[in-house]
Amino acid sequence: MAVAMTMHWPGLTSDQYDAVMAKLGLDANPPAGAILHVASETDHGIEVFDVWQTEQAFNSFLQQRMLPVVSELGIAGEPEISIVPMHNLYAADPHVIDRIGAISLPAAVASWAS
Repeated sequence: MAVAMTMHWPGLTSDQYDAVMAKLGLDANPPAGAILHVASETDHGIEVFDVWQTEQAFNSFLQQRMLPVVSELGIAGEPEISIVPMHNLYAADPHVIDRIGAISLPAAVASWAS
């Protein structure tokens, strides 16, 4: 069953988030079971909303890929994570995702750095 995952990470900066995303290399190696990822910066840290095919897929990504990268980068603190079953996913214009998200942040960061 598809799930919605929300993550609040108090104190995580956009630079730290960008470093994690770049290190994960999701463009070249997307995580199994990932459907959608949205991240926003707030006054309190980073907020993430994901849709995953299963809770197990997210937990596998978290334990095997994300947390090791966070540790390697020396990022302090822990995210507050909530996972609930998906009830509905609506996109008024799904083609807009292609238009605004054809290049994800990791690819954009890599191209700016070169």
